[in-house]
Formats: sequence, structure tokens, C-alpha cells
Amino acid sequence: MSAFRVPESTLDELIQYRLLAQQAVKRGILVTDSELAAQIRTNPYFQRNGKFDSEQYLKLPNRGLEESRMRKDMETNRWVTYLLDRVRPTPEQLKRDLASSQAKVELAYAKIDFNSLAPKTEVTKNEIEDYSKKSQEDIRSYYDSHLSEFTEPAAVEIRKIRVGIPFEASETVKSAARKKAEEIKKEVTAANFETVAKSKSDDEFASKGGKAGWINRGTLEKPLEEALDKLSMGEVSPLIETQFGYFILKLENKKESKVKTLDSVTTIIAEKLIKEQRKNNWATEKRKSLEQLLADGKPADSELKKWKIDFKKTGAFNLAEGNIPGIGAVDSMLDGVGELSKASPQSKKLFYHQDHFYVVKLISFEPPKSTDLEKNKEASESKLVSSMRNALMTSWQEGLKKSASIDNELFSAKKRAKSAPETVEN
Repeated sequence: MSAFRVPESTLDELIQYRLLAQQAVKRGILVTDSELAAQIRTNPYFQRNGKFDSEQYLKLPNRGLEESRMRKDMETNRWVTYLLDRVRPTPEQLKRDLASSQAKVELAYAKIDFNSLAPKTEVTKNEIEDYSKKSQEDIRSYYDSHLSEFTEPAAVEIRKIRVGIPFEASETVKSAARKKAEEIKKEVTAANFETVAKSKSDDEFASKGGKAGWINRGTLEKPLEEALDKLSMGEVSPLIETQFGYFILKLENKKESKVKTLDSVTTIIAEKLIKEQRKNNWATEKRKSLEQLLADGKPADSELKKWKIDFKKTGAFNLAEGNIPGIGAVDSMLDGVGELSKASPQSKKLFYHQDHFYVVKLISFEPPKSTDLEKNKEASESKLVSSMRNALMTSWQEGLKKSASIDNELFSAKKRAKSAPETVEN
């Protein structure tokens, strides 16, 4: 059991589906045998030349289980369709939405990254020692998940000779470059490599006798990496062709990859985690403080000035475009604009988008013309209905989950409600 894990999002979808299926049964939504049969006959998988193939269908393993699943799918979809088809905006709702979505507005917004604003602090030796003793599990977890940070990669110290090939060179130029490289290869040895590199290499390291210094393995072109794998210390490679020209390498030295032990980096990790914890605590505290300020309807300007954050203007734009200049498409923010007014121009909450929080203020609002309202009525109604349906389903499913007892040992997901609920079975 413990070896099998389902992603949380997938598990959540399975739970929601099971709850919807139970609701369909409760509401008496039934699919008859003839309806199920019609669904099976129209399934392309069981058809040949556009007609139902009974032989293909009879080969289906676990046919009874599959029919049961299909019937449940049909009942669930029928119930959801029945529910959503009854979602209709009132004339007043549609009018408000039309006026809001077709209006031209100008906003001012302040973009905030609380983590980057957190002050840098020093960590004392005693704090590190104390944290290292109390938080060994956290330190070990960080070490295991960030092993690359504590790994010294394998590296080689090399000299190289290069005969370059210009970008999009003709075949004549390429042929001449290869001929030159072959002549150099005949001449060069381990003993005279430095001298030959100085006089004949096109490489930027030619003046240093081709000495390129230490280079981490895996950072060179594949043909060069493969050639290095075959070289012994002090050995000169064959001629190597790459997209940048012809190379001859000499391996001067090498060192293997080395992983630092947990003990050797414990203090480094402890200090890093302490700073990260402080930064997160500061960011959370300041965010909550600003959220309370906004909820109370107080101006955020003075608080933002402390952090040297200025409001930027979007310029006038149409809400129906679904995109806020300078920010992007943020549905929650677009919806929130409808709550702003001249009397209360500042948003009463923070909006989150792509790792940043936003405070939004209304600069101007230009209502649409009546002709524009009528012209965009159908599209706006469709969008509003879709939004209302999504909101209804989300709210309804959350309500079902809160009142349900979910017992699924296979997925290690357990949830118990205080009231006597329905059960999502395995």
C-alpha cells in the first residue's frame, strides 16, 4: 500500500466524482438498459466501418464492470447537466455584469513581494548550534532534497587547440579548416602541445599555450566530453570535430565528483533555514497586517512608501478584454474591480498573481454606451453563465466534501466530519 501514491489533485478529482455519483443516485437519476446499449453502440471503439461490431465488444475483459462504470458516468453527467442547465442570471445580474465588463477603467496597482522586502539578519553561533540540535530532521530533509548544492562536480584541467569554422561556412572553407587541423594533429605531441597551441590555435587560450584551466564535466560539447572519457593523464586526443570547429585536447589533470557529508554542512544548512524561517515569518506578519489595513478600508499608501513601493497606472482599458495592462489575466482581480467605486476606490483585499501580491485602486470608470451593451449582450451572458456554473459547482462540491466522511486507505486519504455523513467508499 505505502508504495502506491496518487497525486493530491488526482485524488481530489476522484473524491469529487464519487460524491457527484452518489448525489445522482440520491436524486433518482437512472440510466435504462436501452440508453446504456445505445451509448455502447455509438462508441467508436466498438465500431467497424461505422457500424457496431458485437464481436469486438464481446472481447472486452470485465465487461460487466465496464458497463457499470459507463452507466455511473452517464447518471453522473445527467445529474450535473440537469443542475447546471438551471443556472440562469437574473436580468439585474446580467445588466450589472454587462455594465461592468463593457466599461473602460483605469487602475493603479502596487506590486508586492513580501519575501524580497524582508530585512536581512545575522544568525549567531549559539542560534545555529541550538537549531542544529532541535531540528535535525529538517536539516536532513533539506540536505537530501538539495544534494546538488553540496556536490563538487567532476572536473578536468585541459589544454586545447582549436581550428575554428565560421558560421554557415562553405564546404570549401570547412575542407580547408579540416586540412589545417589534420596537419596540426600530425605535428602536436604531449611534449610540444603548449608551443603548437601558442602558434597555431584559433582558441582564445592560445596565448596561454591552450591552457583552459579547470572545467566541470558535462559543460562541454558531447564530442569533447566523449573524447575526455577515453584520455589518460597527460595524453593527447585524436582530432575531434564539433559544430564550432576541430579540436585537439590534452588532459592535464582531473578530479572526481565529491559529495560533502551532512556533518560538514550542518551549520550551513541550519543558518540558511533559520534565515528562511525568519524571512517567511516577517513576510507573513506584514502581509496579514496589510490585509487587515485593507479590510478596514484604510489607505495603504503610507505603508507601501515604507517599503519604497509606488503605485503604477494601467491606462484606460476595457474589462471585457480580460487582461489588465502591466499585470495580466487575473480573474479574481477583474471581478474585484466591480466592487470599487469613487467612494471606495481601494481594494479591500490583496490579490495574488505569479508570486506577487497586488493592491488595486480605481482611478477612473467610464460606463459603456447602451449600443455597446446590446451588441455584446449574448457573449457577456454566456460568460456570466459559465462563471456562475463554475462557482456553483465549486461551492456545491466543497459543501459535499465538508459533510462527507472520506475513507480511502489505498490513497491514504482520511477525512471525518462531525455530522453523520455519506461515505465515499473504495
